[in-house]
Amino acid sequence: MEKVEKIGVEAADTLSHPGTILAQLSRYLGILSVVTMLVSVNIEVFGRTLFDYSTIWVTEVSTYLIVAITFLGAAYVASKNAHVSVDLVPARLSPALRKNVMVATNWMAVFVCIVVLWKTTAFFLESFQNASRSWSLLNTPLWIPQSTICIGMFFLVLFLVFKIKTESNQNSAATTLAIFPILAAILFSVVDGLGQMPGAMGSISGIYIIAGLVVASCFLVSGPNTIMILMALVLPLIVLFLLSDSSDLTLKAAVLIGALFFLLLAGLPVVFTLFFIGIVTMWFWLPPISLTYIGERAWGAVNTFELTAIPMFVLMGAILVRSNASGEMFTAARKGLGRVAGGLAHASIAASGIFAAVSGSSLATAATMGRVAGPEMMKEGYRPELAFGVLAAGGTLGILIPPSIAMIIYGPLAGVPVTDLFLAGILPGLLMIAAFVLVVVLWVTIDPKAAPEGKAFSWIDKLYSLKGVAPFLALMAMVLGSLYLGIATPTEAGAVGVFGALLISLLRRTLSLKEFLAAVEDAALATSMLLMIAVGAAIMSFGVDYLSMPQQLVLFVQSLGLPDLGLFIAIVILYLILGMFVEPISMVLMTLPVILPVIIAAGWDPLWFGVILVMLVEIGLITPPVGMIIYVLAGVTEGEVSIGQISIGTIPFVGAFLAMVFVFFALPELITIIPDMTK
Repeated sequence: MEKVEKIGVEAADTLSHPGTILAQLSRYLGILSVVTMLVSVNIEVFGRTLFDYSTIWVTEVSTYLIVAITFLGAAYVASKNAHVSVDLVPARLSPALRKNVMVATNWMAVFVCIVVLWKTTAFFLESFQNASRSWSLLNTPLWIPQSTICIGMFFLVLFLVFKIKTESNQNSAATTLAIFPILAAILFSVVDGLGQMPGAMGSISGIYIIAGLVVASCFLVSGPNTIMILMALVLPLIVLFLLSDSSDLTLKAAVLIGALFFLLLAGLPVVFTLFFIGIVTMWFWLPPISLTYIGERAWGAVNTFELTAIPMFVLMGAILVRSNASGEMFTAARKGLGRVAGGLAHASIAASGIFAAVSGSSLATAATMGRVAGPEMMKEGYRPELAFGVLAAGGTLGILIPPSIAMIIYGPLAGVPVTDLFLAGILPGLLMIAAFVLVVVLWVTIDPKAAPEGKAFSWIDKLYSLKGVAPFLALMAMVLGSLYLGIATPTEAGAVGVFGALLISLLRRTLSLKEFLAAVEDAALATSMLLMIAVGAAIMSFGVDYLSMPQQLVLFVQSLGLPDLGLFIAIVILYLILGMFVEPISMVLMTLPVILPVIIAAGWDPLWFGVILVMLVEIGLITPPVGMIIYVLAGVTEGEVSIGQISIGTIPFVGAFLAMVFVFFALPELITIIPDMTK
């Protein structure tokens, strides 16, 4: 299953003191960057709106802040074990073996992070020596924001080293001496990066030096058992890459895909898996000089203003989660639909849709609605399968109904305006709600005992229940309205949404300073986790692009002569399989460089495919047996409802999802009609 540790749960309580200091420093830098971005963007919006004054610095500074959040917060993400990983195989190993496997994958993470630190340091020095500046009114020396990449990677490497040292079974003095090789590797990466050893042999020799020092430190710190597991994970991959060096692209593509799944199933977090695949591709298949592009790819992956919307919308959702919005939305929907058979199930879908529209998070929607609506349905006598199947399905609306983090990421990568994607997601989101309602109706009709009779409420009760929901509906209308009317960019709309959510929460006295800081921490942590995956995907895609794999895939698909329906079915099957192992945003970032050229070659609209892609990756969240939402809901119930029961309950909704995907394939106008109307 995919694993994302709950934010706020101290996963690094037993870390050594230096590791704790690094994690907390990373945390505070991430929080400071998010708050600075929030204040800066609101200065721009309110200054322009109220005083007809526009700044010349907010857009550029916000872009640099997203780089800072991504890299400076990476060590804190690691301290919370919040990097997305697939622990399907490690979870089935004995405790001792699982621990050794996890330590071995940590050493792999150390190796790839040192290589990235090495090349990003060289990239930083090049900008400094060339006095490179931004093409803007600020004319910013680029080495200043680029320094945050080096600092963040340095923090991350040191934290991982201290984490391994703390988890070692050796005595402290011996272990301290044994980590000198890894400290030497870090020192080499920084010194050589600043000195920029010239020539292709510099890159190759540097890789071998770093690898040798990491292996030596692994043997000394973690012992022979861990080094054997490390070799068992790495050596077969190295052999495969060496043997396939002169092979055709078909075999190389198979090796890449096989290596990707092998490392993911071994438990190596997605971001480090992408780093590893990218580095060994450059190492064995590309000219050695290609390693120097790691720094440029790391910078370019997140130096994009469109991505600054992510922390703002995540922060708005985190504040709303803490404001009891979900409870009041559920109450209003329950009273409005009380008379209908299975009314609580319908109310859960309606409340999930509304909450998804203001939070933009599938997991937040599922977790909060699971705590609010789940106990109510169980108390009323609903079958667990129906109650939590509905909640799982409702959670999937989080990244389909705008605002959507997945759409914010897809837009810049595919060259599609995020506002158009948001517009395109409205009607499909509403139709998915209708499809889920239909599933509940059919379920209750076939099995009347699955849900009790509905309970009627007076019109007074119904109207009074809207009192608590109205501010949040107004907030949603304000955020989305400013976007669709062209008043604000996605980032500005998100920042104004945070301001509005704060104002509502303060007036209702549902948010303390401590909870606000926790929400900011959530935003920094989630942003760093997501965008570090984007960095890994950019590094991996360099080799994929260099070898012309997307173009060859297009030619191969065209040679098959598949009809549009056949190609679409193949894509659906691909994402259904990936969805059983990989988290949605990771799927988008990993597959888009290869899939998008195929879509364009087929003559399909990238705007239409953006919504289809979001739907396909969202299905993976509720696909038995390893959908993330299934495990989130199982955790919320604290053992009262089993994973098996929730998995069974999701099956009809997975069917509805797939049916609607094919409806949108047959009638693409259902996706594009609203964006077309606004042009």
